[in-house]
This record gives sequence, structure tokens and C-alpha cells, in this order.
Amino acid sequence: MKITVAFLNVLSRVNDVLLALGRRIGVVAMVLMVAVILLQIFFRYALNNALPWPEEAARGLMIWMMALVVPTAYRYAGFVSIETVPDLMPAKVRAWLLFIILLLCTLVLCIMLNHAWAHFSAPLLFDSSGLNRLLQDSGINQLLGTELQFRTAYIYLAMSVMLVIMLLVSLELIIRQLAGLIWSPDVAPIPAKPSFMGGAD
Repeated sequence: MKITVAFLNVLSRVNDVLLALGRRIGVVAMVLMVAVILLQIFFRYALNNALPWPEEAARGLMIWMMALVVPTAYRYAGFVSIETVPDLMPAKVRAWLLFIILLLCTLVLCIMLNHAWAHFSAPLLFDSSGLNRLLQDSGINQLLGTELQFRTAYIYLAMSVMLVIMLLVSLELIIRQLAGLIWSPDVAPIPAKPSFMGGAD
């Protein structure tokens, strides 16, 4: 039991760091997304000269924002759920049901990660013409003397990052649930929903 708890503590700290970092980057991505959208509105309607890159940039930022905050919602049961049937079950049965659901979720995450990585690694992913135009117009390549290029694959990479973090969270939740079933729920309780999420007690 001590080895399990020690491993769980390490895994929990790793997840704490990853989730906190993801939330902070997600906030930055959201702010940048709003700024890019407002910039495009100004250029389109005030100057009548729409820029070629803001829509693609905003979409990429939205995808990364979502990918980096979803693992937090998964860890703290922040997704919408219907709990009428589980609430009617005895505590032991409900605990085993949650354990089985976590195993199924982990299996689905593994399958999704395999597809997401294959999609990211596909050689047919084209360059991002809009964001490449941003590099040209901003003069970044000329200033640095580089030939940087944005690829659509960089946006798709968000799914692989999200799924890897979710698998780490899923492993933590499985160990916690199994420890509660074998020993006692007090040994490794499921993390309570923190104050920064809606509905916290």
C-alpha cells in the first residue's frame, strides 16, 4: 500500500503541474484568440481590408485552448453527467461502476491517441498559407534570417497533447479508485472539485 500511495503522490504532483500549466496557457490562448478576432473585425469593417490570417489563427488558438483545459475538467469531473442511476446504487456498486467507466475511458483515450498521432504525422498535411502570410508580412523570417513555416499539423498536435495528459489523469483516477476498493476510500480519495471550477462546494 505504501508503494502505491507513494507512486500516486508523484503522479498527482506531475498532473498538478501539467494541469496548472495547461490552464495558464489556455487563458493566454483565449486572450490572444479574442485579440485576433477583434483585430480582424477592425481591419474588415473599419479599414475594409480583411487580413488573410486571423480566422485560421483564432481557430488554432481555440483548439489549443480547449485541448489544454479539458484534462482539468476530466480530473475533477467537470463534464456534464447524469448521475440519477448511480446515486440509487449502493456505495460499493457505484464505486465499481466508476472503476469500470474509468477503464473504458482509458481504452478510448488510447485508441484516440493512436489516431490523433497518425493524423499529426501524416505526410499530406499542407502548409498553413494564412499563417505563413503572417510570417511574411511581419518580417519575422527576414529579421531572423530563417525560413519558418506554419503547418496545419501544429494545430492537430493539440489533440495528441491533450490525450497524453488525459491518460496520465486517467491513470491517477484509476489508481485512486482501485485503492479505495481494495483498502478504503480514505487512502486515496478522488480529488475534490477546486474553487476555480463552477459548482465547487
